[in-house]
Amino acid sequence: MDIRGFAEALIQRIQAADLSASFVDEKTFESEHLVNAAWELSRAHPEIRVFTHPWRRTTTCKPTCDAAAMEFADRAEGCKVCWKRSKGRSVADVFGTRNNFDLAAIDPNGGSLAVEVKWLSLMANKGPNSEFQRFIGQCALADAANDVVIGVCGLRGRRERLFDRHEEKLKQLLREIGVHLLVLRTESFTFGDVRPAR
Repeated sequence: MDIRGFAEALIQRIQAADLSASFVDEKTFESEHLVNAAWELSRAHPEIRVFTHPWRRTTTCKPTCDAAAMEFADRAEGCKVCWKRSKGRSVADVFGTRNNFDLAAIDPNGGSLAVEVKWLSLMANKGPNSEFQRFIGQCALADAANDVVIGVCGLRGRRERLFDRHEEKLKQLLREIGVHLLVLRTESFTFGDVRPAR
């Protein structure tokens, strides 16, 4: 499997997620769903190496990260050494800034994937504009350094107006530059009195 096939399989797993109200923040979603899905896919396709945030873990691959690249059973999820080394391939250094992403993966031929996650709260008619714009910007920056990018945008809260008139057009434009945008809605996400966007 190459990195594009891995990305497609990961997208399917993410879209099949049961987004119960327990996913109340980015870190919970990232650690309990995204990382687990990517790690299990890598177990089934050990030619793909997945790099995740250590979250204060101290475990490392055995006996070394290079040796563990050959055998999935020797890899440590959240290995701090692998995470640090992955930045040589997956981060985007732009205008003197270093842009890291929430999950990275590579295939044996050097193909790379970056995943960026943003969990947004909606309040009636007010949308989290600046957070969403930053998220889309991060996805575009990830595309500058990676072959495939998945942007996962989780929504919770109440939306009084229908703001997604341009959602499909945005997804298509992002796909053209290599970014797959996934919009997920939690059980706590509801529509109120929906009126067409102007």
